[in-house]
Amino acid sequence: MRNIKLYFLLIAFGCTQSNRSSNHELVAGLDTSTIKTSTSTANIPDTSNQYIYDFMKIVIREQKLNLTYGLTIEPESGCDLSGDDYSFLKTLLIETKKQENNTDTGDWRKMTVSIFEMPKCLTHADIKSMLGQKSKLLPIFKWDNSRLGFDLTNNKNWYCFSIPLFSADKKKAVMMIRDLCQGLCGTGWTVLFRKEQNKWVSQTGGQWIH
Repeated sequence: MRNIKLYFLLIAFGCTQSNRSSNHELVAGLDTSTIKTSTSTANIPDTSNQYIYDFMKIVIREQKLNLTYGLTIEPESGCDLSGDDYSFLKTLLIETKKQENNTDTGDWRKMTVSIFEMPKCLTHADIKSMLGQKSKLLPIFKWDNSRLGFDLTNNKNWYCFSIPLFSADKKKAVMMIRDLCQGLCGTGWTVLFRKEQNKWVSQTGGQWIH
């Protein structure tokens, strides 16, 4: 009787080991790369900073920009020629009294600069919001041309853009556009956009020509 019990135990143990071995072989034979591919997000379009790219479609159309031009992927560091966004945005404060235009833009040689009066339309909250956007985005932001549509093979004419800075109510935006060409030539301008009756309108501030 003891021999019979021992015989059945050996059979049961052998079946268990066989099942474990089979299961192990099945798992080992799985193509894990297939599993990863099935959950990949590679085909999902990038929608980060979508509001910027939606706005840039308006900028391209409103400013009549040429899509056959190239593009500098690195954004401009400031929305004005001076490079000091805080000082520039303060000139647009509603509370700010009218000041004489300052055409001193630093050591920019062989350049003609024109300054046009821009409306005082920003609040302190707007400026704080704009500078907050810049500090968050500028260290990491690069233009995704697949969402803009310029011709990156064109190295004769190209654009440089600053990141558009939006007011707290998202109804005002400021940015700089530079239209450059080979041989240190080109032009640039700062633009103030305002949303009026659900439509964006623009006004140019500083403008310069190399």
